[in-house]
Amino acid sequence: RTELSAALKRDANGNVTANAIRLVSGALTADGQASLADNKLTVDIKGALADISLLSGDANGAITFALNAQGASTAPELSLTVNSDRLSVAEREITGLSLTATGKADAANPAANVQLTGNVAGQPLQGSAVLATSDGKRAIDGLLLSLGKNRISGDLALDEAFVPEGSVALDLPDIGPLAALALEKAEGDVRGTIVFSKTGNAPEVTVKASTASIASGDVSAKTVTIDASIANYLAAPVISGKIRA
Repeated sequence: RTELSAALKRDANGNVTANAIRLVSGALTADGQASLADNKLTVDIKGALADISLLSGDANGAITFALNAQGASTAPELSLTVNSDRLSVAEREITGLSLTATGKADAANPAANVQLTGNVAGQPLQGSAVLATSDGKRAIDGLLLSLGKNRISGDLALDEAFVPEGSVALDLPDIGPLAALALEKAEGDVRGTIVFSKTGNAPEVTVKASTASIASGDVSAKTVTIDASIANYLAAPVISGKIRA
């Protein structure tokens, strides 16, 4: 059952305020207020998900979140935080989890800064990514996710539709903790690269990766290599390449 309530007001100039916003849907709760006045947006919402097992049967624990937006309605400053003192996923404990994202929702000059910290099964977690616009060109620089010895890194350029070009390197000797972070259960290793490119105006992604062994649920494989491409993956994907096991 979902319950949503708010005190709405609209004045003669068309300005709108929503006070005492309250959402209750099972383990999900949120409270806050919002307004749109004189072309300025203000949003302040805080909430919690008291039981994340609703998202994954292998997980338990709770998270809190807060969303804030302020500024011109066409380009507000945004802030999102997600925190958890303790989660348990696939018999791995995640403590001190903190995700912070700030940015500006400006269609012409979007910007964002995302930071992730925590500890997964005794291993330090750190993630970061910065979206910046310079001379009309968008890019994600310094993309990084590290967890213990696992590392994902890369740099991507984005076009007007946010379609990427660039590469992401995967060096994951133990995917188990990363899978737990995604509320999944898996074991094994993965190493390789993912390259985003274009042929004309059609985007393409090429994956070259290998694993000595990998398992998730009832599916497992050993000594697997992948060399595959997906052409025009947004409109009419065409897959080619080889997978050996």
